[in-house]
Amino acid sequence: MDAQIILGFEGRAYHVRDFYASQVLSTILGGGMSSRLFQEIREKHGLCYSVYAFHWGFSDTGIFGIHAATGKSDIEELVPLLLGELQKAGQAIGQDELDRARAQYRAGLMMARENPASRASQIARQLLLYGRPIDVDELMDRLSNLTVDRLTDLSQRLFTSKPTVAAIGPVGSLAPFESIQDALADQGSMPRKLAV
Repeated sequence: MDAQIILGFEGRAYHVRDFYASQVLSTILGGGMSSRLFQEIREKHGLCYSVYAFHWGFSDTGIFGIHAATGKSDIEELVPLLLGELQKAGQAIGQDELDRARAQYRAGLMMARENPASRASQIARQLLLYGRPIDVDELMDRLSNLTVDRLTDLSQRLFTSKPTVAAIGPVGSLAPFESIQDALADQGSMPRKLAV
């Protein structure tokens, strides 16, 4: 049986300034095989078979989450590496990472317009949240205005906030919540091993 671990943070609502920055940040961190978490944790260290990031925006708040599925013996090594990647995002994000994630997110938006059900759902959501459909050019402008500085600033604020930790499976070696929270709050250094 594998362990399933989720780290959650308060995300951004649809109508706030950092909504699209959060969407792109989740792509940089864990939105595919070229993402930071996939490359560092799965490919380089082989610590899990599934790792990804997500951001869901709602009308008044959002959820920014990181999910990892791993074996019982890899939890102790996995969590500090995962937290370290979150901290690194608050220190530096490359322009190439931003450009790649922005292109990936734009492609997803455009492909969703090809499916009538997805298009109707997107328009309905925009009507509920904004009172009007959002023109595709306006969406593209919002994405174009994102900068590396804005994403690193968002990362610093997001990943030093109090997390939510949920885990199921053989998670006896998972560090206590307080250790995870303290490690995130201390942006200066990341311990190689958290107290269990």
